[in-house]
Amino acid sequence: MKAYSNDLRRKIVAAYERGHRSQREIAELFGVSPATVRNFVRRKRERGAPDQLPRGGGAPALINDEARAELRRLIASAPDATLEEAREHLAREVGVSVGLSAVCRALSKLGLPRKKSRSTQVSATPPAS
Repeated sequence: MKAYSNDLRRKIVAAYERGHRSQREIAELFGVSPATVRNFVRRKRERGAPDQLPRGGGAPALINDEARAELRRLIASAPDATLEEAREHLAREVGVSVGLSAVCRALSKLGLPRKKSRSTQVSATPPAS
């Protein structure tokens, strides 16, 4: 479910502050639950505004610019390197210890293929039926 807009939050609190209706009536009027009205009013009282709180940014990427450049060099010199080999290379050369999924995401962000070339060439003639 999406968060309620700050505009709607302010309208709900303004309707409550006018004092002509109960929280339950305001909830019915705006199509929200009475608990939502209580939460918006409480947030206005405690923080000065019923607005949404800012969201967290998540964890920083473990593979930095230097590691990405090293990954690009590795794939240029050894295009058939596996994810495991790339991971070991990053640990050895740059000191970045990450999982295989992080290496895979970094390759994807760099636009580098993860698929390796086939060990045998594809036949030019279709297989006989």
